[in-house]
Amino acid sequence: MRTGLLFAALLALPCGAAAQPMVLNLTAGNMLAQTHSRAIILSLTGTFTQLSGTLDFDPAAKTCSLDVTFVVESMTMANAMVRAQTMSAGFLDPAQYPTQRYVAMCQGGEMVGNLTMRGQTHPFNMTITEDMQGGQLTAMHLQGTLDRYDWGLNGLTLLVGKTIRVTNDISLNGQPPVAP
Repeated sequence: MRTGLLFAALLALPCGAAAQPMVLNLTAGNMLAQTHSRAIILSLTGTFTQLSGTLDFDPAAKTCSLDVTFVVESMTMANAMVRAQTMSAGFLDPAQYPTQRYVAMCQGGEMVGNLTMRGQTHPFNMTITEDMQGGQLTAMHLQGTLDRYDWGLNGLTLLVGKTIRVTNDISLNGQPPVAP
């Protein structure tokens, strides 16, 4: 069941007699981080295979925070030529900017935070959708759309559209993450 009530879902987590703060160490094994963009005739998806960070949440206080770093060079794409252009100095440039970082706090159904990409940090918010099974929160789906020009991604105008949709799927039940 999908719901927009993150904090109610966090309260339903099995936490013993007293709800305790929890920390989930994020890896590519429990977080599926992807970018989705459009070109003239193609849909392009990039998937980060190396990432690390934490999701902290406190069911009693109804708070959560996310801090995750993505290794740019680890992004896989279905087309090798498109990937080579995406990794070029004129676009993501992993030689100069090897990581991207997203730091955010939960606020009313959104992750509200900042994304650092190509050495620039700008506000970037993502909506939160949760997966509930048996009254327990099993996964979180985060989605946001960015204007790539805000981060200096001005190249590849014929290859990549102006906006890029970002999705992060976090598994909380030990199963591999899946996109909805």
